[in-house]
Parts: sequence; structure tokens; C-alpha cells
Amino acid sequence: MNKRMSLWAIMFAAVILAGCGDATTKGKVLADVNGNKITEGTLDFLGDINPRIKAQIASPAGRKRILDNLVEQNLLYQEAVKEGINRNPQVKAKVDLYRRVIIAQSLMEKEIEDAAKKYYEDNPEEFKKLRLSQIMVKYSTPEEIKKAKQTKKKGKQPKLHTEKQALNIAQTIKAKLDKGEGFEKVAQESSEDLATKSRGGDLGLVSKDDQRLEARGYGPLLEKAFEMKVGEISGPIKTSKGYHIITVTRGVELEPFEEAQRAIIIKIRNDARQNLLARLKKDATIVYPEEERRKKELEKARKEQEEKAAEAKKAAEEKKAVEVSKEGTEKEVKK
Repeated sequence: MNKRMSLWAIMFAAVILAGCGDATTKGKVLADVNGNKITEGTLDFLGDINPRIKAQIASPAGRKRILDNLVEQNLLYQEAVKEGINRNPQVKAKVDLYRRVIIAQSLMEKEIEDAAKKYYEDNPEEFKKLRLSQIMVKYSTPEEIKKAKQTKKKGKQPKLHTEKQALNIAQTIKAKLDKGEGFEKVAQESSEDLATKSRGGDLGLVSKDDQRLEARGYGPLLEKAFEMKVGEISGPIKTSKGYHIITVTRGVELEPFEEAQRAIIIKIRNDARQNLLARLKKDATIVYPEEERRKKELEKARKEQEEKAAEAKKAAEEKKAVEVSKEGTEKEVKK
């Protein structure tokens, strides 16, 4: 279901619910459209089934936009019913199509959620996470430094260190930390990792084989972090990017399914979808009449060609037999 149809269908469902006594429309009344009430429950319903809308209603401005949209859709719906448009065969067919899409999509969402829960239960180690912070000092190759010096003459002044210089700087920073200076403050002042510098070096929650950090070449940091205690500081640790000093700010805890769910769904969505469809297709009888017709026509044409070839072969053999017989007769006459 594409985004446009998904949002349209969701808003349509909310409009219908706003006019009935469904439990999802309970709560404080936010708008009354000719007697049809739009409540907090309506917005909660929208947010539950669509993350994009949930993000919008989290802010007052976004909430107002969604509410205004619901009011407009409600007015349009009421007028359409008044004019009998809902009884138009084409409109009824379209509504039935959307109904089928929504129900089918709900099955898919249930299957994906069930698969996500199973993945979570089968891979507990992936969701045991600690919180990690780092201070990084980068180093560069001699070639990179040489190129930077040439660039420097043109006005740019990149700050590059040799591997030895980076190690010395990292050791100096570690000495400061060992004397009691705050890790977050030192990271903001000295770290060369722009992605984490402003956050005091915070890398967030990470697992033992965190793919995000592994992709950045930070595997050695993960390996060491899971051997450390909260508050312990370790380093310098060398990676392909530089020297790092790390600290664990929260010990290992199992990430709740509710927090891990979204990332799991992104990871397993395609496989879950393909598995469901494969299972359904295996037990289904699916016929494409046009394809069947073309297959029959091709089969008929093939048989006709074979019959023609067989007839031509037979005729050729008969002709050859006549010629052989004729030659034999001529030889007998000559004798």
C-alpha cells in the first residue's frame, strides 16, 4: 500500500469512527462536526496505526493540522453521504478495494510483528546493551598529511596528526581523566569525532556486535567495553580511524521489546513478507486465464509444427522408397 493510499485510508477510517461509538474515539472531545465528535481517542487511534501521524500529533502545530484535516474530511464525508455519492457503484467498488487493502495490510502487519517478537526472543544477546562514550583522536597517513600541507598553502588548514602524534595526544587526554576531569567535558573540548563531540562523546546504547559501530570500524571499542564496569575509563584503543578513550556510562541491560521493535521490523520486514506470501501461494490455486490461453495456443502451434514435420518426413521417406524401387526395376530391365 503506497503512502498516499495508506494515509487516505487511515483518515477515512478515522472519519467513520468519529461518527460512531467505537472505543477508539473515547476521551476529550476536540471537535464536533454537525454532531459527529472527534476525540482524543481518534488522534490516539491515528497515531497507533501510523508513526508519521504519531510524530505530527506530538507537537501542538502538527496536532492542529491533523485535527483540521479530520474536520475537513468529516465535512466532505457528511456532504457526500447527503448527496448519495456513497451509493454510486464506482465509489462502492473503490471503498471495497480500500477495505480489502486495509484488511490485507493488517494481516501483513500482524505477521511482521509476530516475526519481530520471535526474532527478539531467539536473539537475546543482540538486545543486551550498554551505554558507551568515547573521545577520539584521529591520525592520518603520510600521504594524507602531505596532501593537506599542499592544501594549506591555498588557505585551508586541516588539523591532521601522524599516528605517533595522535597516540601522544590520546595519552595526555587519558592522564587528565585519570586525575579526575569529567569525561563529558573533556570529550566536548578534545574529541575529534564530530558526530559525538557535542554530546560529550556519547555513542548511545550499543550491543556486543553493534552493526552501526562495526561499520565505522569501532569493533575494538565494543570488545573492550563489554569487559568494563560502569564509570571505568579505558584506552587509548587503536582503530583504523584513530585512538579512542572510552567509558561505560550504563551497564548491560536487556533492551525492552517495545524499544527494539522498530529496528527489528526494519531488519526482518522483507523476509517476513516473502515468507508469508510463499506460504499462502503454496496452498493456493492461482490461475491467470490469459497466460493459460497463451500456453494452450503455443502448445497447439507446437503440435501442429510437429505434425507438419512428421508428415514432411513421411512424404520424404515415401518418395525415397519410390525412387529406390524405381532404380531397382531399371536395373532388372537392363539385365
